Amino acid sequence: MSSNVCRGLRKSIVLARAVIVLAMLLLVARASVAQDGGDGQPVSQSRPIGAMIDADRRIAFPEADRIVDVTQPPYNAAGDGETDDTEALQRALHDNMGHHRIIYLPPGTYLVSDTLEWSKQDSSGREAWGFNWVQGAGVETVIRLKDGTFTDPNEPRSIMWCGGFGSADWFHNYVHDITFDVGQNNPGAVGLQFYANNMGAARNIRIVSQDGQGAIGLDMSHRDMNGPLLARNIEVDGFDIGVRAGHTVNSQTFEHITLTNQNRVAFVNEGQSVAIRGLRSENSVPALRAASFTVIIDSELIGQGDASDVPAIHVGDTAFLARNVTTSGYQAALVREDGAEGVAEADIDEYMTGDANAPFGGPRASLNLPIRETPEVPWDDPADWVVIEPVPDGGDAAPIVQEAIDNGATSILLSHEVAFHSPVIVRNKVRRIMSTGGQIGQRELISPDLIIEDGEAPVVVIEHFSRIGGGIEIRTDRPVVLRSIESNITTTSDNDLYFEDVCTHDFHMQPGQNVWARQLNIENYGTHFTNNGGQAWIFGYKTERGGTLVHTRNGGRSEVLGTFCYSTSRVDLAPMFVTEDASAFAYFTEVAYGERVPIFVEETRNGETKTVPREEGGIAPYIGYVEE
Repeated sequence: MSSNVCRGLRKSIVLARAVIVLAMLLLVARASVAQDGGDGQPVSQSRPIGAMIDADRRIAFPEADRIVDVTQPPYNAAGDGETDDTEALQRALHDNMGHHRIIYLPPGTYLVSDTLEWSKQDSSGREAWGFNWVQGAGVETVIRLKDGTFTDPNEPRSIMWCGGFGSADWFHNYVHDITFDVGQNNPGAVGLQFYANNMGAARNIRIVSQDGQGAIGLDMSHRDMNGPLLARNIEVDGFDIGVRAGHTVNSQTFEHITLTNQNRVAFVNEGQSVAIRGLRSENSVPALRAASFTVIIDSELIGQGDASDVPAIHVGDTAFLARNVTTSGYQAALVREDGAEGVAEADIDEYMTGDANAPFGGPRASLNLPIRETPEVPWDDPADWVVIEPVPDGGDAAPIVQEAIDNGATSILLSHEVAFHSPVIVRNKVRRIMSTGGQIGQRELISPDLIIEDGEAPVVVIEHFSRIGGGIEIRTDRPVVLRSIESNITTTSDNDLYFEDVCTHDFHMQPGQNVWARQLNIENYGTHFTNNGGQAWIFGYKTERGGTLVHTRNGGRSEVLGTFCYSTSRVDLAPMFVTEDASAFAYFTEVAYGERVPIFVEETRNGETKTVPREEGGIAPYIGYVEE
């Protein structure tokens, strides 16, 4: 292997203290029900609920110049729980804004006395358009607010403020594997104010108040136009509000959230388009207040103390869908602000507002497709990674990456933007190819850049590329996970495919293929997503520009659970949803500041075609050819 391929470990990671109390067991909301997953094999309907944070998870990186360890010079953060590390961490943020770097916090407790602020400017004074990544080593990495610092509940302030600058162009931002602790006597504290557009995620995060005080745990409403983004594996204990969403655009997707001991409400949506899956709430206050478009599925809401006087869910005058939600200890499962009938009994099998768009009739129900969790692959020891150095003068990096793969590498880090002059074949033992947020090809030199073929690794993960210019082609039967990337994606196989926080365009499924997508953003003109005889579960779908959002044909089954179409231009191109001799369900909405899509649905069955124009009702729900 070339000498410029391998890099060593910068420093060994030493645990700073015992594991913080966390970790919810994987709970099941319903008994497992075997269904055909589209490949002839049974798929479990067991649904894990709540945060699935692995207390033993330890993230450490190989040495690379785009991995910035805040405990090393020039920052020298102490992480000892006694030294005030505010200045050190703020300097690290300032110096690395917009540079496609990972700001890494090893295990330790980093005491702060002021808000850690992200900036729209990079260290050179130029505008940064996002591309920021703050990464802890796991929940043993704690950013703790000094006691008695944010004491005014009327002027809340956060431990970390991730921006939001008046337009939806703050791309590819991430906060992962960190505990935010607001300490004691901080009633005006907010744990994390997160912001991202198109691609971005807060993952594996614990937000705690030691005395229960605090304004908000996770605040997604501090600025408008926040999203599309993903919040996954989040645990909040204490605060007046556990999670807050607000404003109208651009959609927010939440999965596996645990909220405990809130003072006013566990989760509130005050204007955003939101999709929630796997919420576990243990509270004496309402678990969810929905004032705008909300989908919640596969959740458990446990009332404690005085909860018998309040409902688990309070729904305003808005589109709302609940499915597979269990409650206990509350006055009722769901009440409506408008006085319409809610759900008095404890469990909600399925409840949705709105008149159904069902051109050919059928039961008022979703498809309730089987759901699989996104597979995880082992995180290798830093010494076992291969780091790809930049090639001078934009030279071809493909041979270097291919050599690493063919020599048996399991994890590969592309620490800089690189150019491929020929496709790289993903095979052999490689299971993870990731970047620090860089690109493959600032312009399309070839197509595709990556071809995923069969190999020894049972699952392949491609992640954290702000752009893969030449795209990805999938030619394997192995499951493939595409996480936090922007790329054109083509597939010639009927493998299982997982999207998590992905931006793509004009995607076509193969017959018999399964796709599970969480936080999917598609913005091309024309048809966005085609299901040609497969099974597609899309949770948190945001689209832009005119064209069909999902075209289901050839006996395929498609289910879209939130969130919305941002109708910006060429709304006349096609109906939103086209279904031909297939099954489809969509609970969806539209945001438009100009023209609106004129035709919601075009459905064909046995040669007969029917449409649902705008004047006949709203989008949600669309029920197409749902079989008995």
